[in-house]
Amino acid sequence: MTRPISIVRFDYCYLGALVVGAVNAALNWQRYTAMPAVRDAQVMFGAWYLPTVTAIGYLIPLLLWYFVARRGSVVAKWIVVVLFGLGMVGLLIALAMGTMASGLGGVLSVVAIVLNAVAVWLLFRPDARAWFGEKAHDDRDAA
Repeated sequence: MTRPISIVRFDYCYLGALVVGAVNAALNWQRYTAMPAVRDAQVMFGAWYLPTVTAIGYLIPLLLWYFVARRGSVVAKWIVVVLFGLGMVGLLIALAMGTMASGLGGVLSVVAIVLNAVAVWLLFRPDARAWFGEKAHDDRDAA
């Protein structure tokens, strides 16, 4: 089956959000390494701790992207949706506590969130539902 346009656009948005997040992480690397919890973990586990956790943090979404966009996995689709929902809860908590990043880091975070929101929305378009082998919702079927 040829990949539908919604899945192609999902690629752009989802991978774009990962790239924006990677740029944000690179720009804030010094701040991350200075965090007390990270310093404590590096003392316990070694200097490889933060690079390893960061790499795993990008490997998981890349695997999810592969299974969603290339294999049409419904399970991976719902994992992406749940992780996005958890991210939104985290965003609301950060906003409520006033810990949302400011400046360029904050702008890049918002851009990544918007790209992820669009990516998740694209997973529920009719052509994407067919990609996952799901029955397209039709209100006439309910009658």
